[in-house]
Amino acid sequence: MKTMSGFEMRAQFYPLVTDLERLKEEAAEGVPYPFLAEEMLELSPKDYRQFCSALGQRYAFETDIPKEGYDTVYGAFHCSLVTTVSEKEAILLTRVAGQMFGAYLPDKTLLDLTGVPKKQVALESCHNQEIRIGHPDAVR
Repeated sequence: MKTMSGFEMRAQFYPLVTDLERLKEEAAEGVPYPFLAEEMLELSPKDYRQFCSALGQRYAFETDIPKEGYDTVYGAFHCSLVTTVSEKEAILLTRVAGQMFGAYLPDKTLLDLTGVPKKQVALESCHNQEIRIGHPDAVR
């Protein structure tokens, strides 16, 4: 994946919280890291709105996200880009040490997604206990 402008894209990752607005707030204070979108997961507009309002839930498609999403050699996150066909915005998801992290991407059109595999997904509940959302010490 390359950016259209030739610049390295960066995003501010944060452990997944309850909803998109809180993710934007919390991540705003963070350090932007480079990232690489390994796949694009497309939700219906209705499912995407529901996903954004309930990031703290676990979904079946999250089991496909790479088990270790941080590349220590290059200092970059390997992510899944969650979006809809019609929206410009997207959420980047990655997993580090078994914990899910997210970053808000206001304009996915800045990315060159040529060759990035796309998959249509639905919001199905996940009951995989290995997927933790939020801070590891959070009680759920």
